[in-house]
Amino acid sequence: MLVVSAVVLAPLAGCTEAPLSSEEIGQQTAALCSNGDGINSVMAALAVVSGKELRRWQSSRDFRIDEDGRLALTATGRARCADGECWNTEAVLDLQLAEPGSVKLGRITFDADAFSSRLNSEFLEQQRCDNARGTGALDCSAEEHELTFKHQRAGACDTIVSFLAKAPSGRALKDPDQLANKLIFVGYPENDYLSFQAAGAMISIDPTYGLDETGSSSVGSCTAACTKVSSVDISGSCCSCNGRTATFVRSAWNTSTYLCQA
Repeated sequence: MLVVSAVVLAPLAGCTEAPLSSEEIGQQTAALCSNGDGINSVMAALAVVSGKELRRWQSSRDFRIDEDGRLALTATGRARCADGECWNTEAVLDLQLAEPGSVKLGRITFDADAFSSRLNSEFLEQQRCDNARGTGALDCSAEEHELTFKHQRAGACDTIVSFLAKAPSGRALKDPDQLANKLIFVGYPENDYLSFQAAGAMISIDPTYGLDETGSSSVGSCTAACTKVSSVDISGSCCSCNGRTATFVRSAWNTSTYLCQA
């Protein structure tokens, strides 16, 4: 299996070094999981939901920059989704339209404009790399592939989501490590939430919970998510955001996105 782990901690100390204190370990973990304006974790979520719905990472074919400069799905991309719409991927993309200050990711206030700008620049970088066709310094070659969602588990910063990666024929990939080249559009390798690992044919990513429908957690009978996507109407359902109990309200920009509000 191939595993893209969107946050895996590197060793915190070498074998010959003195053990780190719990405070030092906590500081390094917090630094690795730092999410700034929320963009890194949301980009990891985009990798997860597009992997689930489109079943591959081929952004140069499946995405485009629209007339407003925002990343959007192509007809080719939509056709790969079972519903023909890619509802979960669309919900994450539509965060580019979020009203200022409206989206909370834990204690972080998400910056929609910065997200849109980053998606634009990273997508163009992916295109440049893909167009180089594996030549020179821009070696973005990777095999044609199909992704199948397998499982998820707790990760260093959130939830690690794992995929099985194979060739479209069903055969094993010759070099699954090269699939990392297809994650430039979501900030690889600078995005710490995309600490890519390949183990056989398994890929894992650690997105922000709530943005992937299977990725949220709960506190008692309330969903623990400040922002959540859902394929069913959860308006009025109990939610918990930063220790505050409230209810979900449908967002103004996407019918599948809900905000935890009093």
